[in-house]
Amino acid sequence: MSASATPGRLGSEAKTGRTSMYTRKSSATNERAGEEIEFATQRGLEDTYLNRMRIFVAPYFAEFFGTAVFVLLGCGANLTYIVLTSNAESAWVGNAFGWGFGLMLGVFVAGGVSGAMLNPAVAISFAAFRGLPWIQVPFYILAEFIGAFIGAILAYACFAHSLDPFDGYNRQISGPFGSAGAFGNFARPFIGNGAAFLSEAIGTGILVLGVFAITDTNNFPARSSTPIAIGFLLTGLALSLGYPTGYSFNPARDLGPRCAAAIWYGADVFTFHGSYTWVPVAAPFAGGIVGAAAYELFIVSKRAV
Repeated sequence: MSASATPGRLGSEAKTGRTSMYTRKSSATNERAGEEIEFATQRGLEDTYLNRMRIFVAPYFAEFFGTAVFVLLGCGANLTYIVLTSNAESAWVGNAFGWGFGLMLGVFVAGGVSGAMLNPAVAISFAAFRGLPWIQVPFYILAEFIGAFIGAILAYACFAHSLDPFDGYNRQISGPFGSAGAFGNFARPFIGNGAAFLSEAIGTGILVLGVFAITDTNNFPARSSTPIAIGFLLTGLALSLGYPTGYSFNPARDLGPRCAAAIWYGADVFTFHGSYTWVPVAAPFAGGIVGAAAYELFIVSKRAV
């Protein structure tokens, strides 16, 4: 969902004279292979096939674990307040900080290895404007979806016995004892899918624009404070724009936990609220590209010399 280092940093870390985690690069495959060997040598690793594979897959495992941590803490915050209070609206601030802190820790986990995008919309935007090789994008997205799925599974495992006295062992999607919204988002009952799409697209656009600004070395980069800045960015968006839809702003964060929720709540989690599932998946991709393009075209270009 964010980026705290230039994608592929494992390979380029071995180079000297690096002044920032966020320098843009687009290296050829043979150059990257040479950098991986150099990195392995400096880390005391033998130049073996196994170690080359470890270095090659490390960014994708980093995205997996970073996204899993992010979703585990976020879904855990949702479930905590569902169990603690019958009025989930009063827990809005706590939920927002739970997701923000979850994202912050996820970026700390993965940032120095994969770039910690943790969000397919951010990965697409970085491929389009920041030099992330397109060939890597499907693997990043797959890692993020699987990580979100596992994070939701772990959150449910932590709260399963706490939910039993809450809903009487009867898992429900909506209503006073509904808890499926802790995993996949659902728009408010009075909000149609079109309005929800617009809300999700705008929120994701601001999120990606903010990530681009925070990670731009030519602007005012957060540098070592990047995970904190991005975590508070999500918290701020949740508090200000998140009410209509529950602030997904991330296809993996919604679809991964929604698939996990289907195990306990049934397939209705995909069709509830007018087959709402497509909205938090499609809207972030559209909004993210618009936000990234707005930053690159109207902010970066005016400062370029």
